[in-house]
Amino acid sequence: MSDDRTTAGGEDKDARLRILDTRTLYRGFSTYREMEVEERRADGSTHRLSREYQTRRDVVAVLPFDPERKVALVARQLRVPLLARGDDDGFLIEAPAGYVDDGETPLDAARREAAEEVGVVLKHLEPVGQVYSSPGAMTERIDLFLGEYTSADRQSAGGGLAHEGEEIEVLELPLSRLVSDLQGAGGQDAKTLLLVQALMLRRTELFA
Repeated sequence: MSDDRTTAGGEDKDARLRILDTRTLYRGFSTYREMEVEERRADGSTHRLSREYQTRRDVVAVLPFDPERKVALVARQLRVPLLARGDDDGFLIEAPAGYVDDGETPLDAARREAAEEVGVVLKHLEPVGQVYSSPGAMTERIDLFLGEYTSADRQSAGGGLAHEGEEIEVLELPLSRLVSDLQGAGGQDAKTLLLVQALMLRRTELFA
């Protein structure tokens, strides 16, 4: 266990808050840290709280869709935390997603992940927005995109990168199937739900 510690004596961006201390608890696939904060409340009192959190790089997620055939490309892969929960078989259907590498823009990362995971080249991406995946537990923020493609844009089999240990099943599913799956029982992937709903709002004709 590491104990890298930083003590901050000044106030944070919000004048009601002061960061008292941060320290690293663990470094591995992810980094876990602890922060102690002093908060000045509305009644004038001060309150100290300490929270552990996971630090993660920012992420992109993109839903490639073919408006002519009304289908979308998605990835099915193992998610170990689902095994830990005992949910189904541990596999989840998701929009292509991944970390933003150093020096990349979110747009560049979204195009790269779509090519690596589902084998499609996306020329035009439409930003949907930025969301925090679990703001009470981690620093990760996700940039969401929609991307049109045609059959000619599928230029490889996809499947992910072997040297990163990825084993991805590429699925081309009807948009109606994605909607029915998201409305069905059981847990669903949050970023994929948001992207499908965004597409439903922006391109209603694809779901008529």
